[in-house]
Amino acid sequence: MTQKAFSASLGIVQGFICSIEKGRKVPSNTLVIALQNLYEINSQWLESGVGEMYQKSRPVLPSVPVNAIPLYQVAPVSLESTSANVVAEYISLPQFTPGCFAFTYSGDFMSPTIRDGDIVVVKPDTEPVSGEIILIVGQWGESFLRRFRRKGDEVFCSADNSSYSSFKPDPTSKILGTVQAVWRRIKI
Repeated sequence: MTQKAFSASLGIVQGFICSIEKGRKVPSNTLVIALQNLYEINSQWLESGVGEMYQKSRPVLPSVPVNAIPLYQVAPVSLESTSANVVAEYISLPQFTPGCFAFTYSGDFMSPTIRDGDIVVVKPDTEPVSGEIILIVGQWGESFLRRFRRKGDEVFCSADNSSYSSFKPDPTSKILGTVQAVWRRIKI
């Protein structure tokens, strides 16, 4: 298992694991409990190095978790697999529909609902309902999040941040999907 996968399974950043390995950081009690429960690590071995490393047989973890979805570095501009759609990692989150994907949001257009650095989970190819947040590719080929609004036969896109104006999407714009969940990473 890679350091990246290991840290992701514990819900911490890779750099923290590296700092522990180098003796610059000490694992918290919460991290020790997580290691004991997730990986069945013997607490005596963890504290002193004495005894068996594992309490029981070591669990075998797949490299990509079951029901994992790709987490892209940036919002994709198409649903096709392209070199522009760089998968940073695979994540497993509760209650998402298979076929979804996620990306790390950048910007303040959807603030305070979605903040810079939040993980946004998108269900592709869904017909949006007025009020839902969509991932849309605009006329210049850039992808962005906006709130979908329908007034009669007219469609508008609006930012949650009141500093930005609503607009009618260009006829060449394409809705890639609707936002299903937003996850905020909190540094501990």
